[in-house]
Amino acid sequence: MKEITARLWENKLYGTTYAKGQYRKAIYNGTLEIMDPYAKYLVDFEEIEAWFNFPKSPIHVEMASRLNNIPTNEDGVLMSWIYHYANGVKNAVEGYAALDMNYNRITIQINDTAHGINEYWELPVRGCIARVPGKPTPALIATTQSELNPPQKPSTNGVFSGGYKQALANLQKHAIQ
Repeated sequence: MKEITARLWENKLYGTTYAKGQYRKAIYNGTLEIMDPYAKYLVDFEEIEAWFNFPKSPIHVEMASRLNNIPTNEDGVLMSWIYHYANGVKNAVEGYAALDMNYNRITIQINDTAHGINEYWELPVRGCIARVPGKPTPALIATTQSELNPPQKPSTNGVFSGGYKQALANLQKHAIQ
């Protein structure tokens, strides 16, 4: 499995218009970064029905047409199509991401033959705390790495593998001493 890091930001423009009768539907915007070979992808998480009914590229329209049942909204579940991003250009790739806020999990499937990536991940999602004033900090983060390089590490306390159990064990260990 390739290493991946997903960073999600709250969409401050959610619900605003960008044209007559056109509303921004993404609740979270984010990036997916794969380290080897390096690739960056963009995601816009929106409610399931908006995601399914309004794909913006032919490859995503074709993917939606393969689904047997029309998906419906579920509380706490958001979906996104995936776009490869390089040199200021974004291209649709076959894949999707699902964010389940009920279980704090993100599921990512990327089939990008042009960049040699055909992977599936299911990762725990953690909230981030802004530690550096004025520096953009993601609202949520998920990764396969055990620790991130600074400056992200302090904002997430470096706890990814083992979930909150590891953080609780460390807290109890230090509190007892």
